[in-house]
Amino acid sequence: MMAGTSTVEVKCVKCGRIYETEAIDHIDLSQDRDLYRRIQRGKINRAQCPKCRKVMYLDRSVVINFEPLDLIVVYDQTAKSASARKEIEHQFRNVTSFNEVLEEIGNEVEFEVISDLKKLKKLMKDYTKTYG
Repeated sequence: MMAGTSTVEVKCVKCGRIYETEAIDHIDLSQDRDLYRRIQRGKINRAQCPKCRKVMYLDRSVVINFEPLDLIVVYDQTAKSASARKEIEHQFRNVTSFNEVLEEIGNEVEFEVISDLKKLKKLMKDYTKTYG
């Protein structure tokens, strides 16, 4: 298993088979070039049933660290409404208030929730123009 990923169980919506697949949880753009390429190809948290070959996209958020920028982005394709994005930001603030070190980090970074893959790809493209 690669850093930034986890193994999850998926139930195929077509044939009902339960299988394991790899899900992207977080990406550090300064290190995770393979995961970066998967997002650019639109294959973020994509699973394919080994039995019937049905392709599905996992309903999961991905945390993206734009290091050395002080920017953390959560890509969540289901967070279309302002209230959904606000809830994710609230969860981030709850986690960062857990202890003094996390709170300091939380105060130093810009936090953004994105649900549009095109917007995320543009942000990542601009990042790579500057930081390689």
